[in-house]
Amino acid sequence: MRLRIDGLLAGFLLLTCAAHALPAPESLADDANPAPGPLPGHSYHGEAFDEGPRRAAYLMGNTGKVHFPITSKAPQAQAFFDQGVGQLHGFWYLEAERSFRQVAALDPDCAMAYWGMAMANVNNDKRARSFLAEAVKRNQGLTKYESMWIDALSAQYDEKKNDNVRRRDHVRKLEAIVQEFPNETEPKAFLALTIWENDSRLPITSHQAVDALLDQVFAIEPMHPAHHYRIHLWDGEKPERALSAAARCGQSSPGIAHMWHMPGHTYSKLFRYEDAAWQQEASSRVDHADMVRDGVMPYQIHNYFHNQEWLVRDLSYLGRVRDGINLSRNLIELPRHPKYNLILRKKGHQVARDSNHTKGNAVDFYIPKVATMRLHAWAKLKSP
Repeated sequence: MRLRIDGLLAGFLLLTCAAHALPAPESLADDANPAPGPLPGHSYHGEAFDEGPRRAAYLMGNTGKVHFPITSKAPQAQAFFDQGVGQLHGFWYLEAERSFRQVAALDPDCAMAYWGMAMANVNNDKRARSFLAEAVKRNQGLTKYESMWIDALSAQYDEKKNDNVRRRDHVRKLEAIVQEFPNETEPKAFLALTIWENDSRLPITSHQAVDALLDQVFAIEPMHPAHHYRIHLWDGEKPERALSAAARCGQSSPGIAHMWHMPGHTYSKLFRYEDAAWQQEASSRVDHADMVRDGVMPYQIHNYFHNQEWLVRDLSYLGRVRDGINLSRNLIELPRHPKYNLILRKKGHQVARDSNHTKGNAVDFYIPKVATMRLHAWAKLKSP
């Protein structure tokens, strides 16, 4: 038996030596010297595409009554583009980018698809500029409406000017679209959003003027998702001015969890904690459905932890101690992203800026450290 095994081993060694002596087949030689190209996991379309959503988008429905006409050779592109715009209004940026990427997959020459991707990267100037450059490359044969949108966003990312000048130029360009196309809702909605977002650098001198602009949006479409912006506008001023928006925000985009969360801001500020908790629980249900349906991790949803932590606070005001403890435990136990969970080093909004939404948000996104400590303390309590 041993002689037979030794013979087999000798034969194997001979075959191995012979194989090494033979010249490498042409196909193997080619594999050893591959043609230059992107590294594994990198995109042929450029660095901006290396990150972000990978799976194809689908038409979800319930993302807002919006219509933003674009030029495209693909019949389905318009529906995905409108979906992406609705997702922008709900600050659902990861899914908005996915929708706009789907537009580009259907029609690679659609300039507005890349404009949309830039709009979905409000927290990442580098990626936004890269996507915007692709839109500018394709800015031929477009309608005046589309060209003005690309021109306006270009003003926002003009690196030759300082931040305040860029912000003012962007507002002026959006105003020009409003004036040129008075029957369109989107220029008015995004102008109102931009003025509010600029408040930390260019303070709003009249909240009522911005509110009047939103009235024009709702005169055209009463259930436009810009109810989101009315809540933000009055949140730190006179939250009672946003009660009409709080009653409509979630219903205006029922498939977007953050839109259900937002009325909780208004109701909490007005000490209507039961109404606030109802909204936050609705938001939680929509986020959970998204996780189950699309296999999304909690840290990939910018709304989830912010909403759940606030819900714990409102539950404490309502005396729902058992629910608050259980929810706190759940938040502490959920998986955290190993790289972007930065709460031990930075707080709230700084985490939001540093953790690119396309890679996965920090577990404590928008949650200040004191709130995180409260969650841990609640989680240690025994249920009554």
